[in-house]
Amino acid sequence: MLRLEMPPLVVVTSREPYVDEHTKFGIRTVQKAGGVVSALDPLMQTLGGHWVAWGSGSADRDTLRDGVRWVPPDRPRYRLHRVFLAPEEVEGFYAEYSNQGLWPLCHLLIERAQFAERAWARYAAVNQRFARTAADRAPKDAWVFSHDYQLALFPSTLRALRPDVTIAHFWHIPWPPARVFQLVPQHRALLQGLLGADVLGFQTPADAEQFLATVAALTPAGVDFAQGQVQWQGRTVRVRAFPIAVDTAGIQALVQSPRVERLSLRLRRRLDRRGHQLVVAVERADYTKGCLRRLAAWDAFLTRYPGWRDRVTFLQVLVPSRTEVPEYRQLFARLMRQSRAFNRRWPRQGSPLLLTIPREVDRPRLMALFRAADVVVIHSLLDGMNLVAKEFVAAQVERRGVLLLSRSAGAAQELGGALPIHPLDPEGTADALATALNMDRAERARRMADMQRHLTENDLEGWIDAILATLYEVALNRVVKVASS
Repeated sequence: MLRLEMPPLVVVTSREPYVDEHTKFGIRTVQKAGGVVSALDPLMQTLGGHWVAWGSGSADRDTLRDGVRWVPPDRPRYRLHRVFLAPEEVEGFYAEYSNQGLWPLCHLLIERAQFAERAWARYAAVNQRFARTAADRAPKDAWVFSHDYQLALFPSTLRALRPDVTIAHFWHIPWPPARVFQLVPQHRALLQGLLGADVLGFQTPADAEQFLATVAALTPAGVDFAQGQVQWQGRTVRVRAFPIAVDTAGIQALVQSPRVERLSLRLRRRLDRRGHQLVVAVERADYTKGCLRRLAAWDAFLTRYPGWRDRVTFLQVLVPSRTEVPEYRQLFARLMRQSRAFNRRWPRQGSPLLLTIPREVDRPRLMALFRAADVVVIHSLLDGMNLVAKEFVAAQVERRGVLLLSRSAGAAQELGGALPIHPLDPEGTADALATALNMDRAERARRMADMQRHLTENDLEGWIDAILATLYEVALNRVVKVASS
């Protein structure tokens, strides 16, 4: 009922849901992977509306009609408005301030964080451009749903331009303690930017509480910890935990489709002929994901449990990430070198012990891999949520698999059927992996069923509805206030 009554919706993200690229065969449209897109694209296809994002594809300008790209291309349902950035804007806004500053700091990797004045100026300018585009495109009284650390200044900038809209902003990564966040030279401006929203969403209750504590420590705003509210410039900002979910039903339909089922069964037959279990890791090549430490843990596993050497296959999908940043390119190259060294250290006849896919895998193949896997390892040093964990659980229709999940991933607070691991303890991870590989099918099925039940009860539609319901509450209070004045 809420969705039938709701105003037009405008989604704002730094990355776009569909990218148009020039190829030798013509223009190719690619749906981007990632938690935000996979969560919001189904909503927008259902409701329609507007999506504002950075146009980063080589053919993005060529596919606009009157400045708008209707998507999805095969069945247009909503309007995509692209913000085009110059190379120096991408460098300052995205590579430097967002990903060499806010990203490591919020993941408590303080020594990696750097904040240059030039980068800050470009970050602020790009946030202003996003806000102006949204202000120009948003219908009257629209609900605007903006996202993440790249757009921290967006809510207050949009509010100044369009006071009629209602704004929710979702922060997808961890929120650090106040004394860490105050290391950002522009911390007050960022907090004031976020407080321009009516609703601020975080992945976990701990993140929401740390944000409130940061506001209380670093601003003159009034903070009500019990109600999860901030009084700021005559407005009430609601601060809530909305743990992001996955489309469980959609994933289970996909993994049981003929193509994915065929891919999964083919892989399982190959493994079963060799008597191997399959251990999988799917990660962006990012230092917060603990990729190098995971390789050390697998090395420790083979040292402690050498009998598994000819009974297991490790497979890692390493997706190049933020290649605009030299540090990320260097990390990817190092991961590839370490992976080759791993196989030299543990040679065996036939297939290598460790298989590496050094690129993004399309969604059907990824879901086939999750369905076939015996173990999936999430080794994050710190993670806001980690949707790979939830997607693996949803894809396990045979319930054969075991999830090894870092204690410091947000998903660990929800998925109690996982085996917890500490990403700084390679021997402990090795022991947990041995436990997983030796676990009988009944115990595997019980644990997986418990986690699947949780995902079904806390699905993507419920996540979206909770946020929309909070926006509805804000809008209703605004109407009551105007009527009584």
